[in-house]
This record gives sequence, C-alpha cells and structure tokens, in this order.
Amino acid sequence: MKISQRMYLTEDKSRAVPEGDPEARHLLCAAGGEVSRADAERYGLLDEPKPEPEPEPEPVEEKVAPAPANKARGRAANK
Repeated sequence: MKISQRMYLTEDKSRAVPEGDPEARHLLCAAGGEVSRADAERYGLLDEPKPEPEPEPEPVEEKVAPAPANKARGRAANK
C-alpha cells in the first residue's frame, strides 16, 4: 500500500501517527513509500470506508378506521 505522507509509530509501536504528532517515535514509512497490507491493517492505515450504521426504522402509526354508522338507531321523530 502506498503512503502519501510520513508515518511514524508510537513508542510502544502499537499505533501509526502522522509526522508532527507528539507521540511519533519510529519512522514507519516516508512519503510515497509503501507498507505491506498486513502492516496497513495492523496500524489502521487502510482507506476503506467504514460501513455506516443502519438508521432505526421510524415508528409506524396505527391507522384508526372511522366508527361505522350505527344502523340500529332508528330515525328521529319528525315533529
């Protein structure tokens, strides 16, 4: 994998940091250099996008049907 900027390892060699980082101690690779895919994976240098979490589904509102007409009720008296 090609590296675009100087990358350094921290003192314990557990992370890769860019040039200028206060924790930079050991040169991993110069700008334009290459590192193996295994090292790129180990130090988190891959540019692969991380999958975005799926959005939560919106709550479904229950539809209320209108009340049916009361056919048992008789007609009003006409006075």
